[in-house]
Amino acid sequence: MIIASELFRGAAHYYAQHAVPYPEDFFRSLVRVCGLSNSSRALDLGAGTGQIGIPLARSVAEVLSVDANDEMVQEGRRTAEALGVKNIEFLVSRSEDLNEPMSPFDIVTIADCFLWMDRETVLAKLAKMLKLEGGVAIIERVKDSSEPGEWRTAMYSDMKEFWGGSFPAGPGGVRPLWTISNHREVLRASHFSEITELRHYYEHHWNLDDLLGFVYSTSMGAPGTLGPRRSEFAARIRRLLLSYSPSGFFVERGYITTFLGYRP
Repeated sequence: MIIASELFRGAAHYYAQHAVPYPEDFFRSLVRVCGLSNSSRALDLGAGTGQIGIPLARSVAEVLSVDANDEMVQEGRRTAEALGVKNIEFLVSRSEDLNEPMSPFDIVTIADCFLWMDRETVLAKLAKMLKLEGGVAIIERVKDSSEPGEWRTAMYSDMKEFWGGSFPAGPGGVRPLWTISNHREVLRASHFSEITELRHYYEHHWNLDDLLGFVYSTSMGAPGTLGPRRSEFAARIRRLLLSYSPSGFFVERGYITTFLGYRP
């Protein structure tokens, strides 16, 4: 069994500082299409440090932000306090272990982490936690181009080679294989089989230090995963990136796909 939370030891600070933010139009669409208001309750699963939950809190009554990694939850709580966001609560828990709430939720968001979950178990549990008209939003970021050259493809290939041909999967774990279409199929087989798809395009500009900070926020480059090999890893990735852009500036383009699942 894969223990995703252990793959992100030491990553929380980097995740809070360097994860690519979700665009404003993404949140506007989520609020409008899902009919959210200042009386709505939202549940954010696999929430990391609050990249979805904290901005969403501006548009709803309350947010419960849940992550299995205690460091992520602590960092998210600090970020919310620094921004003065008071209508969000944080909880350390696996999504599979959540208890039914006293009051049901209007929406559940799961961003860039559905692959780490027992997806069928989580969706069955959410059927008991959402209002009848409530929806589940499965959110994934697709990176489809980069400049200069295909530095992103080369970087991930180099990281995979560093790890011996496959990415780390945690203690005794097998790294899950998934595609966005597979997420759709799992959602369609659940209670939430009526699906609407949203897509939001983005462009993000990196400098070298921010990009390395982002790498440290991932399961492939988290300090706790790298251990004593961190310096070796950093030197290797820095050298590769500079071979693509000696100036240390990079562009990433892509889109955010959101599957909104409702009961028929």
